[in-house]
Amino acid sequence: MADRPPGTSPLIAVIAALRLEPHELQTFDPRYPRFDAQRPLIVLREQFASARPLVTARYPPRAEARTVIGGVATTVMVAELPAAAAAWLLPALAPEQDGHALAGLRGVMERLYGPDGCPWDREQTHETLRRYFLEEAYELVEAIDRGDMRALEEEIGDVLAHLFMQAALAQEAGAFTVEDVVAHASAKFVRRHPHVFGDEQAGSQEALLERWDQIKAAERAERDEAPGAEAAEGALDAVPRAAPALQRASALIGRALRAGVTDPPASAHGQVAALAAALPPSPDADALGGLLWSVVRLAREVDVDAEEALREACARFATAVAALEHEARERMIDAPSLPPASRAATWAAVWAPVAVKQSKKTS
Repeated sequence: MADRPPGTSPLIAVIAALRLEPHELQTFDPRYPRFDAQRPLIVLREQFASARPLVTARYPPRAEARTVIGGVATTVMVAELPAAAAAWLLPALAPEQDGHALAGLRGVMERLYGPDGCPWDREQTHETLRRYFLEEAYELVEAIDRGDMRALEEEIGDVLAHLFMQAALAQEAGAFTVEDVVAHASAKFVRRHPHVFGDEQAGSQEALLERWDQIKAAERAERDEAPGAEAAEGALDAVPRAAPALQRASALIGRALRAGVTDPPASAHGQVAALAAALPPSPDADALGGLLWSVVRLAREVDVDAEEALREACARFATAVAALEHEARERMIDAPSLPPASRAATWAAVWAPVAVKQSKKTS
């Protein structure tokens, strides 16, 4: 490199020519070509070939950059960065210009929800954004169902934007930051996958699910023992109450069985047995889909909201399981150690209103 004094490194010569302070440095590394475009970036001559495609994709073509030629710094547009220079200095992009980075999207949302942001966005809360997030989530699922990858790309972006919206609101309120969210999620998924990040063997799918539940139970116990901890979390508490009723019902049943809180009923309730009799010996998805369709149609005929009816049945089951867990704590034993009759009562709770009505009719 002829444009530097003898014995001076290329980087030191560039710093001197651009009159930069060491703390301002971010240098391009071809071995790890990720960089923060919201900070100035130095690219040395030997890195030009590797950096040019990334730079031209990341920066606006008419953005002003600086180059060092013959020890002198000059200004050029990004689209005209010379190959004969000793180095390039790319400018720090504003968040709204940095469209290829999560940090850019975060910056856009923090600007929108900040003191000088959008008046409409400034009025939003976690609660008011809830329905918009649900709409975006359902649109993402619809793109998956259609197999539409272009739509999926867009919908993932919309969901990501909403996550940054929620984080920006929390940061403004001093509750937590994106870094807190990322740290929590990273630690959780590393902890729950010891067969990937630790020395354990994966085993079967059933073994993985069992190990997952064991880890979650240990996490709950640790939270319960922490100073100022709230009441002990039950096996079903992690199932979102806002989930669609059918999804919630399936999750509640699965978690209750895996946790050993209750056992599958020895014999189906009369109404369930009657429905099962109407199905083929080994019902498939089509047969069960038709049965569910018929139940919803029947609900409409008798003016019952099927979603709400199932949601209330879920609530009765969850309440019965919580009572069972409370009984186990009172006896200082695990819920699976309770008498079978106590655990079977959780299934009966779902049908309790029906039994009461039938009893009134016969009395």
